[in-house]
Amino acid sequence: MNKKLLFTLSLAGIAGMSFFYNPDRITKYHNDGIETVNFSSNPPAAKTGAPGEGNCTDCHSGSVLSADGVVDFSVGGGPGYIPGNTYTLIVSSIGGAKNGFELTVLDAANNQAGTLTAGANSNVTSSGGREYIRHSSSLGENTWVFEWTAPAEDAGELTAYYTVNKANNDGATSSDEIYVGSTPIPLFGASISENELDASYNAYYNQAAQELNLSYSLPEEAKVVLNVQDLSGRLVTFRDFGDQPAGDYNETFQVNNVTANSIYIVSLFVDNTVLNRTIMF
Repeated sequence: MNKKLLFTLSLAGIAGMSFFYNPDRITKYHNDGIETVNFSSNPPAAKTGAPGEGNCTDCHSGSVLSADGVVDFSVGGGPGYIPGNTYTLIVSSIGGAKNGFELTVLDAANNQAGTLTAGANSNVTSSGGREYIRHSSSLGENTWVFEWTAPAEDAGELTAYYTVNKANNDGATSSDEIYVGSTPIPLFGASISENELDASYNAYYNQAAQELNLSYSLPEEAKVVLNVQDLSGRLVTFRDFGDQPAGDYNETFQVNNVTANSIYIVSLFVDNTVLNRTIMF
């Protein structure tokens, strides 16, 4: 092989390498650069499943699942809002070797509602006129606490849209579990019956008697169902209380197949409303 041929082959090899390793090919889809392709931190914006958006499966090839009963979203001092007030928001997932999340809050016209302030292991970014909060740390994290300041004026009922990725930490983007959910945030006074229902719901576990105690009030007749599951998503107890008339209720029953000093999610379904409590058994 002569030197001219060797030189030609070398140029071809360099051209081939530049095709497969081109930073523009990475940053076109991953604006944070090649170091965060797997998004251990700072996932791209607009992946919350909100109207007009995608979700984590735009980059991960995992399954899309409902967040109900697996992801717990709460508004401290809520569930409604008073214009201009600041609230603590909590997103909590169960299980997962490596977890991440992204959330946005929109009004009925799908415009940004209020402002988000990052907490531990999270940060805020913007895209397309919407604001997003997302994980900045994923390994070992399953709860993120941050703040949201409601719009200064009455914006009607708002909705928090969120996704949680329970990754298997294998270094690839396949076989992950993507949970997509949304939760309404009503204006205080706009959904008084629902707010009162949530405020009336209490659950605690008596370890000595191995009994779960529930109390709640129904403003009108409703079908009531109870689910208790552990942090892996395993259903521990299911109770169908049927259609119950308006009134105050106290339910007590034994739950034996639980692990002491472990966290469980106690979900009360009242017609189409889901009330969640996370308690220690």
